[in-house]
Amino acid sequence: MRITRAFDYTLRALMHMGKSPEGSVFMRSDLAKVISVPNSFLGKILQNLAKSGILISERGKKGGFRLSKLPHEICIYDVFIAVDGPLNINNCMDDKFECEAGCNCQATHMWKDIQDSLEAKLKTYTLADISKKDFCSAN
Repeated sequence: MRITRAFDYTLRALMHMGKSPEGSVFMRSDLAKVISVPNSFLGKILQNLAKSGILISERGKKGGFRLSKLPHEICIYDVFIAVDGPLNINNCMDDKFECEAGCNCQATHMWKDIQDSLEAKLKTYTLADISKKDFCSAN
């Protein structure tokens, strides 16, 4: 399993926003330069985050994007879902997937257990947790 480029860019953008003073508004182009991501790709990401309620999009001369909640109220699992959709570490974890092995596949139980653990772990982190300047040195 690999984290998508969109999710990586999302975390970079949100971490930058999370370190800024509460209520800060960011223009897409400025944010793209600061975090070194393609402007157009970041635009799509920011729109998805606004649709999901993680960001607020403000129009007008001083418009841009801002966090909809405080960083400690934004769960990384929710960010993942907003960007990449449901977490399915294997095709058989997708409700729409029909495996020819059906109920006879013992690996399904393992994948379910691993996926549940990953979801639970992602739910323990908030934007505030990963926006700390000393996050890497804490490990």
